[in-house]
Amino acid sequence: MKNICASVIKILIHTIILGMIATFSHFAYDLSGENLIVGLFNPVNESVWEHLKFMFFPFLLWWIVIYVIKNEKYQITLNTWIVSAAVSLIVAPFSVVLLFYSYTGALGIESVIIDISLVFVCYFIALCVASHFLKYSDPSTWVAIIAVIVIAVEFTAFIVFTFNPPQLPIFYDTLTKTYGIGV
Repeated sequence: MKNICASVIKILIHTIILGMIATFSHFAYDLSGENLIVGLFNPVNESVWEHLKFMFFPFLLWWIVIYVIKNEKYQITLNTWIVSAAVSLIVAPFSVVLLFYSYTGALGIESVIIDISLVFVCYFIALCVASHFLKYSDPSTWVAIIAVIVIAVEFTAFIVFTFNPPQLPIFYDTLTKTYGIGV
């Protein structure tokens, strides 16, 4: 029981750190004077898709930094680390989309407080899932290669759809009534 409580506390701490980084990320593009490079990795408008960037890019950086810092202490294989990262990098944005459209579409509620809470809740969910993979999985090299491909595709999609988003509701900026970034 003590290990479970310690794990949950660590996950909560990491959730709070990631949530704070995401909060800054929300404003980074505007604070940078709409710098294009900053816009590649941070939301450039108020579409749901652009907000998923702060569920991906800070998390990806977090996975890299934590691996470098903690690898020797925990001695987790690189394959396990990569697969756990890939799973969480899918779970975090997917859970945001699922929960956001559930409460806005199904219940008709619009709330900035709930939107902000979703960031923390979804980071927590993704970290819990990743923790399980870190503890119980032993993926092969092929699975790790597929995980790297998944991360690369997701990374690329965020960049490409910043400039050329499909004309779908998830990419629609409700404030400016546009899609993507004007270049």
